[in-house]
Amino acid sequence: MRIIFSILALSFFTAMHAQDKEVKAIKEQVRKFSNYLMTDQRAEVVKMYTSDAKIFPDGTDILEDDGLANYWNPENRSWKTTYHKVTPVEIKVIGDEAYDYGYYEGSSSNGDRSSDWKGKYVIIWRKVDGEWKIYLDIWNSIKAE
Repeated sequence: MRIIFSILALSFFTAMHAQDKEVKAIKEQVRKFSNYLMTDQRAEVVKMYTSDAKIFPDGTDILEDDGLANYWNPENRSWKTTYHKVTPVEIKVIGDEAYDYGYYEGSSSNGDRSSDWKGKYVIIWRKVDGEWKIYLDIWNSIKAE
């Protein structure tokens, strides 16, 4: 009986360590995403998505393929993201897929005008060639109080 308990305990701790490792990798991807937005590296933002990804921006249709790339294209954006922060509430890894939900906040500027914003999001991640990439990206704003 001790052997069975020991094997079960070891399996549990091994699984928890693997989960922690993958959650840490996803958090690093989230950090990179924010950095790419703030440094206007929009091509790098697009590379963070799977080849069949879909995005669900606030107030628009579902975008994929060229629509996704065009959404992030800096030539289509007159506002520059000056601050971007994502605060995950929960990240759950299930094999080579994961879900992540939480809150985001940021600031944008356009010349002498600026805007602060915040909202909530849900992301479905897929592990592709050992790297976590965004498959589904859904976000919408929260009204300022």
